[in-house]
Amino acid sequence: MYEGGCLCGQIRFRAYAEAGWPHLCSCPHCQKLAGGPVTAWVDFPLEKFEWTGAGGEPTWFATFPTTKRGFCPNCGSLVAAIDDGGTAMGITMMALDDHSALTPVHQSFKSHAVPWLPVIETVDGGS
Repeated sequence: MYEGGCLCGQIRFRAYAEAGWPHLCSCPHCQKLAGGPVTAWVDFPLEKFEWTGAGGEPTWFATFPTTKRGFCPNCGSLVAAIDDGGTAMGITMMALDDHSALTPVHQSFKSHAVPWLPVIETVDGGS
């Protein structure tokens, strides 16, 4: 089981599944949203995921025509992402209370990666 949430604690979640597809994303949206060169993500199946905090679900903002990102309306933390019709909730790795056992196996949008950080090549078994 994984738990986590935003900086102020209003948005909290729990996942009753293994974290899937740990990866970094260097797309321009993730860079601007995070204020940094990458955002680290993991996925959890929707049927094994729930919002548990007093704030309920995050506030959603569409960043692509079919993708929305979830933020805490109080502290502004980027916590989640979901695609329209998706079967998994994307969660930022740093929103997890304990992310110590997770290592990214892929980096999306390598063409947008900053030149001063090494790019993560896809590990065998990654998609």
